[in-house]
Amino acid sequence: MVMNRKLLLMLFVFTCSIHAVAQTDYYYNDHGKKTPLTLFENKVLVSVPIDCNLISERIRANVQAFYSTADSFFYFFYITQADLEKLTSLDFWEDDSKSVIITPCYYRDDDRGEFYREIFSTPYLIVFLKKAEDVDLLTSYLEKYKLKIAQDFSSDSRMRFSCNLYVTLESEKSPIECANELYESGDFAASVPDFGWAGSGASEPTTVRSITTAMTDPSSEIYDLQGRRLSATPQKGVYIQNGKKKLVIREDHTLSR
Repeated sequence: MVMNRKLLLMLFVFTCSIHAVAQTDYYYNDHGKKTPLTLFENKVLVSVPIDCNLISERIRANVQAFYSTADSFFYFFYITQADLEKLTSLDFWEDDSKSVIITPCYYRDDDRGEFYREIFSTPYLIVFLKKAEDVDLLTSYLEKYKLKIAQDFSSDSRMRFSCNLYVTLESEKSPIECANELYESGDFAASVPDFGWAGSGASEPTTVRSITTAMTDPSSEIYDLQGRRLSATPQKGVYIQNGKKKLVIREDHTLSR
């Protein structure tokens, strides 16, 4: 009887550990490459619709964000989990929370180095179509996942049409889940979530930059002739930026067409 209880206890602990691992098994598909993520529970990104000025002012008045900025759709506040809990304890938050999107922070280990280790998910994702006629197909996914278009279609060197999207308050899945499921459906060439990172280090970030879609400056995305996204402008050769081919003859001389 004692042995059976021990076996049951071990089975229970093992089952719980499997559940715990499943709860922390995050990833995203970066143009077909499955990149693992580890949830970092100490920080979150709070995104407030741009027309909700009073909510953004109340957040500014009550917490000290690591970084705050805005684009055409959202105010962004990168804050600690403790500050988020502080907000939830305030009288106005019950109503304000119905208008904000909260996305988590992650650790990512890859070949980009320590500079990119701590990243946070924004409400955005970008989808690459296999062909222009798939616009109607994308529309059906927009309805299914309650997504909206942030930036209209553009094309890269392979004539793959891409579209920047964002989750809404009605979306039942996170931007990462939406991006993963759109890609794994097989209907699209690629689908990647948008991330930002702390530019001055994981402990005390002072700048935040986007690494998948620069929503405030779409022209910053750079691709090579194979349609692969580049982290920096090449010193020589041809690349694609803002749907145009550019040729670098030397570092101080660039032609575009």
